[in-house]
Amino acid sequence: MTTADTPASPADPLKFTTIAHANHRYFSPMSAARAAALVQMFDLGAGDEVLDVGCGRARLLMEVLTAHPARGTGVDTNASFIAMAAAAARQLNLADRLTLIAKPLAEAVGADRRFAAVLCLGSSQAIGTLAEAMAWAFGMLRPGGVALFADGFWRAKPAADYLDALGATEDEMRNHAGNAELARIAGFRVLRTMAANDDEWDEYEGLYCDAIERYVDAHPDDPDRAAMGERIRAWHDTYLHFGRATLGYGYYLLLKPRNA
Repeated sequence: MTTADTPASPADPLKFTTIAHANHRYFSPMSAARAAALVQMFDLGAGDEVLDVGCGRARLLMEVLTAHPARGTGVDTNASFIAMAAAAARQLNLADRLTLIAKPLAEAVGADRRFAAVLCLGSSQAIGTLAEAMAWAFGMLRPGGVALFADGFWRAKPAADYLDALGATEDEMRNHAGNAELARIAGFRVLRTMAANDDEWDEYEGLYCDAIERYVDAHPDDPDRAAMGERIRAWHDTYLHFGRATLGYGYYLLLKPRNA
């Protein structure tokens, strides 16, 4: 298991993200109040199953299962996150209702499965583009099922320097309304939309920066220390100069029609 106190091998490609997310409750710019409101938007019974794509430490999925008598499946390629999620599930007495899988999504979930709900918060890349992920989720839901997506959108036209820093192109994302339109194109009814606020973004990015800076300060002998420090300082500087005003994060609650 990798935490901020037990570093991964230098050969571990997930080392940086594992340490950087050590203190996040959710791997999205999402407050506890927003998470609680989202959890209450589901209507799930004992025979229902929820799939969380790219679940991380599966905190939101476990909160859904705490509030509703459903079963859950969380999938993530980061085995350290899955191990932490399993430990938390045991502490919360949810282990008997929660299956956690450290594999790529295509290996973990068969195409014949059908779910009452799908969560995909910032993890559409596990499937493809956001449009492809929404279409995939539509197919994996039973009629009347609900999906909760969260993904980035442009709050403002991105500067060329910001796109260069991200290694992205402007056409990789749309605005908030454009993301909702992708859901309708996939066949969903859009029930609710909302967006992360500045406080949620500052908390998310602040925890991300804090975890790495504290790690490199406490581990002077780590051979990755210098590169990790440079990476987080460049990233946080980019957030302050560009990202905070440009990049949004939207939440989309979607219904698969009962006659679909």
